[in-house]
Amino acid sequence: PRIGDVIQKLAPFLKMYGEYVKNFDKAVELITVWSEKSPPFQELIADIQKRKVCANLTLQHHMLEPVQRIPRYELLLKSKGSGWLSLLPGAGRWVCRGEALEMIFMVAKHSNAAIAEMERLQNLWAVYQRLGLEDDIVDPSNELIKEGPIQKISTRNNSTSEKYLFL
Repeated sequence: PRIGDVIQKLAPFLKMYGEYVKNFDKAVELITVWSEKSPPFQELIADIQKRKVCANLTLQHHMLEPVQRIPRYELLLKSKGSGWLSLLPGAGRWVCRGEALEMIFMVAKHSNAAIAEMERLQNLWAVYQRLGLEDDIVDPSNELIKEGPIQKISTRNNSTSEKYLFL
């Protein structure tokens, strides 16, 4: 009944979901690529998905479950008097609910920050590749602020030329 206590105890471990969420798109992409490339792999996945334990869901659906877990915990803690929590006896079920909800917010914030950092590094890597610098090691302290075409104005001969700027 003290769901808040349980979540408070486990919340520090939930930050691991950030790593999973950060790599989720790449994992789904790899499964799609290998399903197209390798008929034996595609057969294996299809055989597994036919099993009763998979409940007629695809591998991608099962992979999505951990991504949805943190928002579900948040909804669970926010739902007062509705759902299965309302069936639990006594008022003790809401003890530490506020603290647990705060911890879930922090876990969600951590996951979102991990995703944002991965996207930032991928954007930086894409710029390195476009500039032909992919053999160089990407400096993770660099940050791509903005990129785009600009007009360079020459004061010597009063002319303009189009340039592309990476800031």
